[in-house]
Formats: sequence, C-alpha cells, structure tokens
Amino acid sequence: MTLKISPVHSVAILGIAVYLLAIVQQWTTLKYLLKPTVTLLIAYPTKSGSNSGIFWGLLFSTLGDICLMIPHEDMFVPGLLSFLVAHILYTVSFRDAPPSLSWTAIPFGAYVAVMMTALYPGIVKEEAVVQAGVVVYMLVISVMAYRASLSGNVLLVIGTLLFCLSDSILAWDKFLHSYAWCEFGIMVTYYAAQLCIAIVHT
Repeated sequence: MTLKISPVHSVAILGIAVYLLAIVQQWTTLKYLLKPTVTLLIAYPTKSGSNSGIFWGLLFSTLGDICLMIPHEDMFVPGLLSFLVAHILYTVSFRDAPPSLSWTAIPFGAYVAVMMTALYPGIVKEEAVVQAGVVVYMLVISVMAYRASLSGNVLLVIGTLLFCLSDSILAWDKFLHSYAWCEFGIMVTYYAAQLCIAIVHT
C-alpha cells in the first residue's frame, strides 16, 4: 500500500511535533493555538474528497478540541458530544465496510465491557448525564472501530484503534488517576488516529 500524504498533511505533522514539544515544555499558550489548528489542517485535504462525512467529522473533532481546552468542568459534556457526532459521521462514512455482523465484533464488545468495569469507580461519582454520555460514547467508538475492521484497509483500522487507545487514556486520566505522561499519550495517539483516517479519505 502506497501512502499519499498531501502537503497540508505534511504541515499538520510538523504542527503535531511542535504541539507535543509544547506539552513537554508546558507552553500553554502555544498548545491552545495549535490544538484546533492542527485538526483543521488534517481536515482540509479531505474537503475535496468524495466522502464529506470525514471532513465534517474532523470539523466536529475541532469543536471538541476547543471545548476540552476550556478549563471548565461544564465543557466536558459538549466536548464529548462533539466527538460523539464525529465518530458517528466516521462510522457511516466507512463505505468499504459491509453492513454485517461477524465474530470480529467480539473483541470490541469485550473492550467496552473491560473499560466500563475499570472506569466504574470513577464514573459512578459523576452526574447522570456524564455517566450516560460515557456509556454511549464507548459504544459508538467501538462500533466505529468494528466497522473499520471490516473495511480491509489497514491504515483505517490502525487509525480507529489508536482513537480507542487515546480515549481510553483520556478516560483513565479524567475518571481514575492522572499520570504525568497522560496528556502526551492522549495527543500523540489522537493526532495519529485522525491522520490515518484523513489520509485514507484524501
């Protein structure tokens, strides 16, 4: 498989590198400027593609980025909803994936069960809207990854699995225990996931 990376995506990769450096160096202002900008750069080449759902999914991801950057607890649910819409748009945009159920759904179902069990002690302390949002979100992102697994596109599978990993780290960081490396781990897997999905649909 030959990867074709657009010039704009090359700039996005450079932006990701600078953003990760900003995390390490704790350059807060630069992080705020780069986070949505990089996602928009990833989105732009998909605008001219035949699958508009990916482009709009990346725009909703950008909105989610902005919501989660705001240091206010009330912005978590809008951020969650933005990414939920993005994942739904991605899922329906994976046109190469047949609309069928197969044994490959089992690992994704197990992932949801393990994550919800692990997160339960933290989530149970949250408001009902957060609890419901997290459950629905976990189900949707798992369906997205499952649909990608049926497409036969290795890069798309890698992208969706990285998204699951990124959100798993984020959930662990928010609801259970925060580690110094969490932000770096969340963002490197998040941007890699978005790039993989976007490159496939450029």
